[in-house]
Amino acid sequence: MLQFSIDRVCAARGIPKPYKFLVKNGFLPTTATKLAKGDVEFLRVEYLEKLCSLLNCVPNDLFEWTPDTKSEDRPDHPLYSIRKVEKLDFAEELKNLPMSKLREIEAIISNMK
Repeated sequence: MLQFSIDRVCAARGIPKPYKFLVKNGFLPTTATKLAKGDVEFLRVEYLEKLCSLLNCVPNDLFEWTPDTKSEDRPDHPLYSIRKVEKLDFAEELKNLPMSKLREIEAIISNMK
């Protein structure tokens, strides 16, 4: 099943309250509620574009796929690259790394810019 979800991207961007963020950035409260909860039956292309711009992401980052059957959960499935994965708490993981590893991560990030 394909689902819309901004949770992972918001968490990665340090946005603890997606609803507030969306309203602050011009989404109507009713729309912000639906987007923040992932309660989306359809999505306007203009909203998708605005979300991608605000969150600095691509549309695939805003969708998660959960295979309906075990046989669908395979690397050659067209939606495999956006399958739902466990959430990783980056802040907590970073707290536990030694300084040498943090410097490596800093270098990687600097090279990506």
